[in-house]
Amino acid sequence: MAVAIGKIDALFFAVGIMVGIFLFGASFRVITTFNFSSHLGNLTIPTWLNVNTGIVVLGVVVMAVVAFWAAEKSEGPWSVFGRLYGESQSKGDDRR
Repeated sequence: MAVAIGKIDALFFAVGIMVGIFLFGASFRVITTFNFSSHLGNLTIPTWLNVNTGIVVLGVVVMAVVAFWAAEKSEGPWSVFGRLYGESQSKGDDRR
């Protein structure tokens, strides 16, 4: 969609995808032995950490809630953006 409306960054992204597909297809015969050299099986976070899947799901949910909370605070009371870039606290107050 973005390429259709003329976004330059989307055009570069699409061209990069096409070039990557072409290069992989052109070099596949050379890298076939490496590509199929070994199969390590399915590696998941619970098997990697040797814990129950529910613990990993709980950890991801907790991280998401903390991230959303921190993002909300950074826009409001903490005003991280305002401190870094010098914007005023209230929206109607323009001290520039």
